[in-house]
Amino acid sequence: MPSTQDYEFLLECKNVIGVDYDEEEDRVTVFVSQKRPKDCLDDADDVEKRVADSGDDVDISVVDSGYDEEREGFDALSVLEPLPEAAPGRTDRHRPVPAGVSEINANSTAGTGGPYPARLAEPDAGSATWHEDVESGDLVRLSNNHVYARSNAADFGEPIIQPSPEDGGDADDEVGELVGYAPIEDGVRVDAAARSVDPDRESASYYELDDEWPTGVWREEYAALRGETVTKTGRTTSVTSADIEATNATVRVSYPDRGPVTLREQVVAGYMSEPGDSGSPVFLEDGTLVGLLFAGSARQTICNRIANVEADLGVEILTAEPDETGDEDGVPVSVTTLDRTVSVDLETPDLTLEGLHFEAELQPGATVDVTATIAGSPGEYWLDIDDERTTTTIGEDGQTAATLPVSVPGDATESVTIRIRGGPVATLE
Repeated sequence: MPSTQDYEFLLECKNVIGVDYDEEEDRVTVFVSQKRPKDCLDDADDVEKRVADSGDDVDISVVDSGYDEEREGFDALSVLEPLPEAAPGRTDRHRPVPAGVSEINANSTAGTGGPYPARLAEPDAGSATWHEDVESGDLVRLSNNHVYARSNAADFGEPIIQPSPEDGGDADDEVGELVGYAPIEDGVRVDAAARSVDPDRESASYYELDDEWPTGVWREEYAALRGETVTKTGRTTSVTSADIEATNATVRVSYPDRGPVTLREQVVAGYMSEPGDSGSPVFLEDGTLVGLLFAGSARQTICNRIANVEADLGVEILTAEPDETGDEDGVPVSVTTLDRTVSVDLETPDLTLEGLHFEAELQPGATVDVTATIAGSPGEYWLDIDDERTTTTIGEDGQTAATLPVSVPGDATESVTIRIRGGPVATLE
């Protein structure tokens, strides 16, 4: 079966700045900086001819990224000048510091502070470089490499300030120092870095978003996100949303003083960002943290998969602030190991859906109790039916049942799809 990397040769064509292969649709999506008539293209720049010459019979979709000129890549969104004016409130001096407000390296322009808290697992667990003083278990705040580490150019210890210099910040506004980053180079998966924190001056909230977000961290099955709506909070354009267009794209991104860099496994959404929004956290509609925004154009927004950010930095993003014992306020952490609908096979190595029983007849607009029977190894599990969640315990007999209410849409006709998720409850130590 082909993959996106099999079509990276299309990046050799003029104007092509991104490519994605959708296995389910057997379709190649090509992002171009300037869409030109086919009769104006040389054979070497005709993506349809190049794919046909390769012997593949796939659908091809060419998407204009809105530059109206030949470009070598999408823009990294916190190194362009002049930067647009920030959204109201984003340039204020926030203490404690939430995610989504103006924040960047003191020697740069303006960007956005991203997810917090993130806990360092092992300094050498990923591909990142860390300051020699950091230790496993340290808490950090995340953003992009080009926001905190100046695209590999910064030294460890350089101050990060909030608000950014472009927004009036100065040396008195230091909130931390650069302590780690994943180097930006061809073939990487993330543009990510970390700064030190004083937990008393940091907030686990996300500016102008629901206080309960993030409700979780998306770590698998990114192909299932195509078409989903995502929302970000950032310095320049505040809270904006767009639909996901690609989930495994290889893109070229232009960094000043570095030129174009190729990054793989990127999530591409529609327009929802401007320069200064780099570092913005990106969420699904239910509050699940799914990406880290870093680049874009007038029509697309490019995000790192948040699972790759964790893996390549060697960190774990927490869904609540740890208490003095190191636990997340003593709250169990929901680890997703099952995410399916009843129309597909729900069996996983950890948990299996054995049966589903409706306590009353399904009618449009009705709320009905639904009992799910699940099987697995003995232990405590969480179960979510259409975003209604509970916890339950599987005993030595290997089964348990849980009942939750499900609301049937008023416009439902012949059928209704019910999403069931679950997994073991684990308390972080």
